[in-house]
Amino acid sequence: MTFDVLCHINATGSASSSLYAAVANQMLFSKPSKALIRCDISLDAPYIMVEIDELAQLDRQTKCLLLLSQLLEHIDIPTLRQTSRISQIVFVLPQDELGNPVIDNDTVAELLSEVILQQVPDFNQTTTLDLKSIAPDTLIIALDSCVNYQYVSNQAKNNAVQVLNGPPGIINGEGGYALLTHLQGSLSAQFYSGEINEQLNQAQACVNNTYLFAGKDSLAWQKKWFANTQTLYSPEDELIELANLNNTIGYQGVANDPAGLALANSYLNNPLNKGLQHVFLLFNSPSDQLIKISRSET
Repeated sequence: MTFDVLCHINATGSASSSLYAAVANQMLFSKPSKALIRCDISLDAPYIMVEIDELAQLDRQTKCLLLLSQLLEHIDIPTLRQTSRISQIVFVLPQDELGNPVIDNDTVAELLSEVILQQVPDFNQTTTLDLKSIAPDTLIIALDSCVNYQYVSNQAKNNAVQVLNGPPGIINGEGGYALLTHLQGSLSAQFYSGEINEQLNQAQACVNNTYLFAGKDSLAWQKKWFANTQTLYSPEDELIELANLNNTIGYQGVANDPAGLALANSYLNNPLNKGLQHVFLLFNSPSDQLIKISRSET
């Protein structure tokens, strides 16, 4: 897959350099919630989250609507359609706790019509994005807000959520991303298959590579990663440091895969990293996936 990252919006702002600087320097934008969630049978605690300050007092639907409006304003779709072929537009948008779209298709079409004076192109809305099978010439617009109490309390039933003074877990955030997959994309993504140790072998990974983590953090995951990378080390090697998306901007829900690609883009396009030929992007949800992101030769 070859692609370009068109724009993003999250707690670090909307500049690629800001996203790189924040993650590379482990800047924390997180804070404890005012609400408490049930961590286990004996503990209720504030959960840790990363909000976009300007959206902090709004409900989830309003946040998502504003994120979508800002992304559409940033993309300049009419100009993009003149310079690049767009065969489809895919909106990756969240659902509420009842399984209904947070933003319905009529509202999406209305927002599109405000930025496209000509006929509104066909689009699809989904909650999942299969990066391995996404077609070329696809405009992907993904966003989510995962910081409200209802979302986090439901998430905590099946996942380790980071709470104040608690063990490692998911730090939830919010943001939006726009990507275009096309044959002339400036970045290329190579996928691997099998268990995580098999993927690392296929990729010929070593301790000196740059690894970016954009998954669901937990103590169990950290132990699994350490166990599967043991064979990469020699006695004099230092421990691999994972640049962790979640510690800085938080888990991005249905937009988490595009967020990871935006992070890889920020690393490879940063002037400080001129000699960096590729990075490894790592997900662990819904399954372990290692992706090699490099500058495209096209």
